[in-house]
Amino acid sequence: GIAHIGVINVLQENGFTINAIAGTSMGAMVGGVFASGTLPNFQKWLEDADLKEAMKILDFSFSNPGFIKGEKLILKMQDFLPQASIENLPIPFTAIATDILKQKEVVFSKGDIFEAIRASISIPSVFTPLVKNDQVLVDGGLINNIPINHVQKNDDDIVVAVCVNSDIPMTESYTNIMQIKGIEEKNVYIRDFNKLRNYISNLIGRKKEDKNENIIGQYELIDRSIHMLLSEISNQIIKKYPPDILINLPRDLCGTFDFLKAKKIIEAGRLAALEQLKKLNLL
Repeated sequence: GIAHIGVINVLQENGFTINAIAGTSMGAMVGGVFASGTLPNFQKWLEDADLKEAMKILDFSFSNPGFIKGEKLILKMQDFLPQASIENLPIPFTAIATDILKQKEVVFSKGDIFEAIRASISIPSVFTPLVKNDQVLVDGGLINNIPINHVQKNDDDIVVAVCVNSDIPMTESYTNIMQIKGIEEKNVYIRDFNKLRNYISNLIGRKKEDKNENIIGQYELIDRSIHMLLSEISNQIIKKYPPDILINLPRDLCGTFDFLKAKKIIEAGRLAALEQLKKLNLL
């Protein structure tokens, strides 16, 4: 979802004015920050973050239905989001969550922006769900991961959709971007980061000693299943609400725990946007 930043930057650099934005999961976080007018600061924080910074926002809990509480992350987001209701943001913003009990879409277009983002980013089994009244709210992508139908737009507006769960292949261009030596290779905390990643894998994924490459652990199974579901949901939404411009990124671009690859992922978003705009003769 961080790739959305690269897409937004390319659109603005090429004369597009973004009048409204809607998002799900990480797209909701990026969208909320953009609507607040603080995207450059948020991007810099992501690109400069090292393991020490990442650990400050990860509050682990292995007794809840999700091993990250999400409270520290939302606390950090106060550096980039105003203490304001969604309806008072400079740009109209909508976030989508899923009520897992009632199996229905929950739309946040007004009210507490922190609550909206916290609900929308709650990836099942990763983040603890947000419980609100009689609702148990999780990632909106389970129902609507490209909320085109909830963008507040005028009749003459161009609708741009970004799909980060596309089943398109990892081309050489994307592979080259992701292989560029970045902060995660140079950082002094990388040894500890690898220990943490292995620790998480041993708890929720395939254990290191497993020699059968076809064996996958609990988390990887859930992660792959969700991505397959999201890909199919994306296809159905795009068919039902065809956007004017569709920007696809390969779902294999990065993993959920690639904390320190923000700069590369943002660059991949730029690449996807530039390629599509060129294809449509809009550059």
